[in-house]
Amino acid sequence: MNNLRLPPIHIHPILFFFIFLSIATGMLVELLVIFIIVLIHEMGHYSCARFFNWRIRRIFLWVFGGVMETDEYGTRPLKEEWLVTIAGPMQHIFIFIILYGMEQTNLLPDSTITLAYHYNTFILIGNLLPIWPLDGGKLVQLCLDSFFSYQISHQWMISISMVSIVGVSIGVYLLDWFSLSFCLLMIFFILENRLEWKQRYYKWWRFLWNRYSEVTYFPKVKILEVSTDIRLIDLFRLFKRDTFHEIKMYDKNGNIHLLTEKQCLQNYFDNKNVHARMEQLITS
Repeated sequence: MNNLRLPPIHIHPILFFFIFLSIATGMLVELLVIFIIVLIHEMGHYSCARFFNWRIRRIFLWVFGGVMETDEYGTRPLKEEWLVTIAGPMQHIFIFIILYGMEQTNLLPDSTITLAYHYNTFILIGNLLPIWPLDGGKLVQLCLDSFFSYQISHQWMISISMVSIVGVSIGVYLLDWFSLSFCLLMIFFILENRLEWKQRYYKWWRFLWNRYSEVTYFPKVKILEVSTDIRLIDLFRLFKRDTFHEIKMYDKNGNIHLLTEKQCLQNYFDNKNVHARMEQLITS
């Protein structure tokens, strides 16, 4: 029953301005259709996240869409994040089915059904663009996480997102679809990616702290062969998600030393030695 609890839903103040504007211009139906589609989309994310017992702060809705705010991204298994991420876009398939049923039973005017089809398609396709914080950007992040270390994949995701923003903007301009709302949306994406870039080290440290503090077992094991003079902080840059790391080193005498990632993380965080090197672990 706990998974059925509704989340706190917060509405951006600017959305109330657009509601007033839509009433004044006779576009309340359009805004209501968009609002319902976005809410159903976010409830898809929320329901799946609650199934996996994620900690969720709120669902935040504003004029261009919504977001489920949680600190779990980057700390949960990749499989969970895949499912939570695609749960949102999957709701649009169900919306299409519902709209088809309404179309057959004449529950709504044809003009409203057509409008809902149009916005549902537009939101689905737009949401899958490889731009952070859209679901498409999150899927890019998860794909990169499967092949590269957490730090590298996160930085590449932001780079791909910024290139996509520029590409989409150029395409829209060439197609003569440019508008004030699109311009505001792109500015929002740029600011979000700028913030994500500024927080990249914080999120990496959160990833490391989670590996240090949580008892998690990963089926995939990766052996990292490193030199004894490598710094612990540089070793951590090689860590991947959903992977347990074993560290293999050769000392000056050719002897092999094996350490686990947990030992390295404990030595780093417990001793608070930010300049520690691997040789200190095998000589202590």
